[in-house]
Amino acid sequence: MLIMRIISLDNLTDPGVEVEQKLNSMQRWIQGLADWFLSILPHLVEALIVFVAGLWVIRIVLKIMKRAMNKAKVDHTVVSFLHSVVKAALYICLVISILSILGLDVSTLIAALGAAAVTVGLALKDSLSNVASGTLIIINRKFKTGDFIETEGIIGEVIKIEMMYTTLRTYDYKEVMIPNSRLTSNNVINHFTLEARRLEIPVPISYREDYEKAKEVIMKVINDEDRILKDRTNRVVIDKFGESSVDLLVWVWCESEDYWPVLFDMKTNIKKALDNAEIEIPFNQLDVHFDNEINEKLAVLSGKTDHGRK
Repeated sequence: MLIMRIISLDNLTDPGVEVEQKLNSMQRWIQGLADWFLSILPHLVEALIVFVAGLWVIRIVLKIMKRAMNKAKVDHTVVSFLHSVVKAALYICLVISILSILGLDVSTLIAALGAAAVTVGLALKDSLSNVASGTLIIINRKFKTGDFIETEGIIGEVIKIEMMYTTLRTYDYKEVMIPNSRLTSNNVINHFTLEARRLEIPVPISYREDYEKAKEVIMKVINDEDRILKDRTNRVVIDKFGESSVDLLVWVWCESEDYWPVLFDMKTNIKKALDNAEIEIPFNQLDVHFDNEINEKLAVLSGKTDHGRK
């Protein structure tokens, strides 16, 4: 009985010991947490400073980029797209920097982002190529809205430059959407980017006509046209000897904005001037000549045929 009483007394003291042990364990856990917090406190302060400074830098960079693109008169859709892409990229870089400062391993995160970027890039290869080409077109400014360009046999006015496509309006008033990657990989002729342009007008005359007289008539037309730049070299030369004509080439200079009116008026005025001067503009023709012997044989054959018919 005595032994059982002693055991029961020991059991009465167990709850106090257990509580004390739990308190000690909690105290050690809190102390460890405090020590850990104090150890990373400098990193937290550094991360907070980087976070605040990063937000400020991102805001400034985006504002400068948007202001520069608006000053360059970049299309609003392009400005909005680039603003979103650059903003997302800068925020991702900021988050990775903060995690690295806190001592976390960001190599796995970077590898995952890289793998995702490669997957998306392969899936959107053609689209990303057009986006990259559109960015190059905007930055390099080889042509802009309002220019008349020619590529792959298509000529028209640039009415819209977007991230993936450039839209042209042709002379017969059709809209053509061209992928930007084709504009950066093929030759592009900008017809009116310079102040002046040279017109090349072919003028055929008959072999029987006097070249000097024809040249004099055409030069008078050139001198009478006020829109032609007289300080440039304007000339009339023999280009080649064709099958039915001597092909002259008229070179004249005018302001780029006057190109089409001057071209059409010059063709009309040259035709009128040559007609007034009675200078023949020939058409394709074939002259066939026979010698006397062949003519006699043809006459004999013709007589036999007629006699046989009779």
